[in-house]
Amino acid sequence: MQKAIYIIILQFSFLLSAPAIHPMVKSVLIPGWGEANLGYEKNSRFFLHSETILVVSCLSVYKMAQVKENEYIAYANEHAGAENINDHRYWVDIGNYDSNYAFDEEHLRMRDGKEGQWSSYPWYWEGSGTHRKRFEKMRINSDKLFFTGRFLIGGIILNHIISGIDALYLSRIIDEKSYSISPKVEYINNNIRYLLSLKVDI
Repeated sequence: MQKAIYIIILQFSFLLSAPAIHPMVKSVLIPGWGEANLGYEKNSRFFLHSETILVVSCLSVYKMAQVKENEYIAYANEHAGAENINDHRYWVDIGNYDSNYAFDEEHLRMRDGKEGQWSSYPWYWEGSGTHRKRFEKMRINSDKLFFTGRFLIGGIILNHIISGIDALYLSRIIDEKSYSISPKVEYINNNIRYLLSLKVDI
């Protein structure tokens, strides 16, 4: 894993030092980089600030979601004797059934073959469903935060794409400004001559 990180850093360093990278590619890699390279500082700041806000928000939301997930797992362990396993469906079922026996009974009636699925990881909620309902709210809140994090990742990707398109558009505007073509008509000895004047900024 560490070796892969070093390789990525080296490749990224090479890209940063390469002079011939198109501004669009620069902005796809780092939003605002291509715009800054083209001299459009306002556009560059907009995409860079957007990226910063999205990344910080995404990291914060995922951290909060992880904390909430640890809280509901600890709560289920304390009040239902649930095992700590890495299967989201397990935690969904714990929130829907008072015990793994109740889960088995319902799925036996449904005849879907899921009975006994959690026999190795039993649970039994204390009380009259109060703890289970509280747990379910905790799990749903955590899932909402994880979903928000995925939504923000989509926003980050979209910000890279839009910045790349913006840099491409701005680079084409600059290319168009670097040359101009103007028509010209001349009358010489009753002859008409059509001329095109091309000016190129070098």
